[in-house]
Amino acid sequence: MVMLFCRYLPSSSIAKRFIVIPITLLLAAQYGGTVTTTPTSGGGNIQHDWEEISARMGEIEFPVFTNVPEANKRFMAGLKAQLYGWIEFATDQFRASQELDPSFAMAYWGEAMSYTFALLHIDQAELSRATLAKISAKNLVTTEDQFINASMALVKANTTQDERYRQFTVHLERITQNGGPGSDVAAILLASMMYELDGKYGYSTEKALDVLANVLKKQKAHPLALFYMITLHAYASPTKYTNVALQAADEMETMKSGPYTGLYRYPPALHIPRAYLYFTYGRWTNMTDAGNVALNLHDNYVTFHKNGSHPSALFRFHASMTVHIGLLQRAKFSQAYSILLQLKSTVNVTDGTSPLLSAYLGAYYTMAARQYLETRNYNISRYKTMDLDEVYSTPLDPTGRGNAVSEAILLLARGLQQINRATMSKARMEVIEGRLANKPQFDQDRTIVEIFRLQLTAHQEYGYGDYTKAFDLLRQAAEKEGSLSTHIHDTTYLYIPSWEMYGDLYSKYDTQAHTEQFYLRALKKYPGRTASMLGVARSYQRTMRTITYGENVRVWYNKVYNVWRHSDTEFAALTEVEHAVTPDTPWWAKYVVIGAVVGVGAIFFLVIVIVADKRRTKTDSIITISKREIQETKAMYLASGVEKNPLGDRPHLLEMQPRPLSATDSIPDAPSPTTQMVQGVAPAEYVVAPQDVILDDIVAPTDQK
Repeated sequence: MVMLFCRYLPSSSIAKRFIVIPITLLLAAQYGGTVTTTPTSGGGNIQHDWEEISARMGEIEFPVFTNVPEANKRFMAGLKAQLYGWIEFATDQFRASQELDPSFAMAYWGEAMSYTFALLHIDQAELSRATLAKISAKNLVTTEDQFINASMALVKANTTQDERYRQFTVHLERITQNGGPGSDVAAILLASMMYELDGKYGYSTEKALDVLANVLKKQKAHPLALFYMITLHAYASPTKYTNVALQAADEMETMKSGPYTGLYRYPPALHIPRAYLYFTYGRWTNMTDAGNVALNLHDNYVTFHKNGSHPSALFRFHASMTVHIGLLQRAKFSQAYSILLQLKSTVNVTDGTSPLLSAYLGAYYTMAARQYLETRNYNISRYKTMDLDEVYSTPLDPTGRGNAVSEAILLLARGLQQINRATMSKARMEVIEGRLANKPQFDQDRTIVEIFRLQLTAHQEYGYGDYTKAFDLLRQAAEKEGSLSTHIHDTTYLYIPSWEMYGDLYSKYDTQAHTEQFYLRALKKYPGRTASMLGVARSYQRTMRTITYGENVRVWYNKVYNVWRHSDTEFAALTEVEHAVTPDTPWWAKYVVIGAVVGVGAIFFLVIVIVADKRRTKTDSIITISKREIQETKAMYLASGVEKNPLGDRPHLLEMQPRPLSATDSIPDAPSPTTQMVQGVAPAEYVVAPQDVILDDIVAPTDQK
């Protein structure tokens, strides 16, 4: 069966030769060992919207070779789809074009290219030759002749594949260098072949990127050139034109402008390379977002075309895997676990006789192992106690593509989870290595299994107390790991780097050691790994002796915090990071605060004292004045012959007192002895109060001594 997932290709060629196109994977699952395109003439179930889909794939330049405009439109739709890797749709359009104009030579050329498309490892040369034989050699223009001759070299009989690819590439170079009609399309094909033949005949990925850069000089937003620029960086990780690739990937983020406008019905082929590219640079949020876009596009595509008979999980695998990795790095462990459970449900409902079961099991083993390995140092009980025995339901055939590594990584996780199972896990790894011996196509897989075995043995020896042997084994593993390519689509991607393991164990062995050097080595190969960045921060924290080291502590903890800040799980390491990024209070700050509080209190007390003193002074003044008035009033009464003040100490009523009666005054009738009378000791004669005085307010006078 053709590889269902890119990581199930022969390992020696994975890093340089495969681009994931979910449509091709679907066909592989449907037709078994060879990818065969059997489209429905006229576009099948997507006939009605081919123009819309074509428009959404952007515009490219290619000469017109038919007098039937509709036939040319169909051809252009097929050509763009083919170069994007959408082989099914492309072949439909080429056949529809042939029906509209049976003499249209390039329509047959396009169909023939669908059967031998090197970048997707489709190599049905015989079928391609049969299709090219339908072309009439009469009345061909120069450009048609050039492309058709190039394809004839690509499918030439009785010739090795490498030689056919070389000859095809030579033809494409000539067309591109001439710069005539169709040269941009030839350049795109040339770049893909240079990438495919990397390291052979003088071709390389770097030269392929130069070809794409020349296309972009002429057309800045050339959709296919940008797509291939992203793809080559995602799979080969070159250093040239990195900014161009990242900018193009970022522009695709919104799908709202540029050549990618509205590709909501396009398969996730555009976004899987984006996710891989972001992985290369440790941009986990972007990676997760790209994977989610691919998932949504896949679901919309399947729903729209009603391809319910095909296993949806197969389509979604690559996108789910990228999302899972991104979530784990961002400490969104709960969300990552839910994706793992979705894959588990797929495994549970898959028929035991299905050829897909092995692929699903391998994927499940891989993701379950990663869920445990990425969380094991954080002591999160839910994942620390994962039942990996239940996950490991059955051994896989090591000679199945990718199976060896999928099983070995789960064996590593099981051995690390319970050290008493390490011996059994190592024994099974040795069996896998033996099964892959003397099979060159599995050399890389065998090396990776050996790395896992060395890592597990190192932990076992450390547990036994043989620290020297443990660190020696991890050094051996790190050296072997350094010789391997580590792209996300490889079987080596993003497990636990050997140098990171070395740093973790050495930090336990010597709590004062400078272990940042080991984590930095891991980060050089795996940029942005949060566990390695945390290891660097902790190393600086433990050995902080200078201001420089203090700055490094803050820098590295901040790097981790920026990735973990939206975590969906509470765990001790997250609390540690959050505390570390909180600004420290200077030693003198508390004394400043205490001094400020004391100062404010003293000022407040002083204000109260001043106010109280002013009130006391004012009261004393009033009392003094009142006493003087009383003395003066007494003196006045004594002078007038009145011995006693009938109103006591109420001098404000003195002015109400009548003058003494004279002999000539008439005396009014005396009032009845009621409340009008002044109670207490009254003088011999009644005192009459004025009419405006309320007598109830008058109290009995007291004697003034």
